[in-house]
Amino acid sequence: MASYPIEVSDDQSRLLNEYGRMVFDVNRQFNLISRGDINEVYSHHIAHCLALADLQVPSGTRVVDWGTGGGLPAIPLAIMWPHVAIVGVDSNEKKTRAVDLFCRRLGIRNCTSWHGRAEEMEGQFQVSVSRATAPLRDLWSWHERIYSPIAEQNAQENRATDMGSGKKEASGAWGDGLVCLKGGDLAAEIGDLHAAFPDLAVNKMPLALLKNDPFFDTKCIITVQKR
Repeated sequence: MASYPIEVSDDQSRLLNEYGRMVFDVNRQFNLISRGDINEVYSHHIAHCLALADLQVPSGTRVVDWGTGGGLPAIPLAIMWPHVAIVGVDSNEKKTRAVDLFCRRLGIRNCTSWHGRAEEMEGQFQVSVSRATAPLRDLWSWHERIYSPIAEQNAQENRATDMGSGKKEASGAWGDGLVCLKGGDLAAEIGDLHAAFPDLAVNKMPLALLKNDPFFDTKCIITVQKR
């Protein structure tokens, strides 16, 4: 039985475990995960994505996952955030078809895929997520182009719903913007981002939930928001 860095319900654990098994099987045909690391699908991949789910996003939020691959982090987040809609974007059609297959077999209705280039994506979203997909400058330019805040009336209704259901509110939620999983020395990447978009606030957070696994020693969560 896989163990995860955050609290999951029995049903969420079942879905996450089944998702991992399907990724393992499909990876034999399509290279969703490096074949040298596929045996660590739970500890290095699903657990990594779940670090983003330690906080919530408000009900009604629309989330886009840039470069979703086989649904990482889109599908684990959809399992943990059933109150939001998530779209996984990838230019590789085999990978977006895999996302649709996984969601259909798992019965996940709040996650869909979109095949195409990120620069051509259309829609209205509040939060962008990514896992080692592209430089921060590119990720923010994609996010900024499709960003649209939730209407105030809807936001008030969502806050009331969240308070009534016991979901974490503002102090325990990601704000609108970019939330991504990164690794390595990011100084140059952050510098390029600031050079192109000087009005942004960038926050770098260690993966405290995964500190006991050396695999994550150089990895972190980066958030980017307008000041």
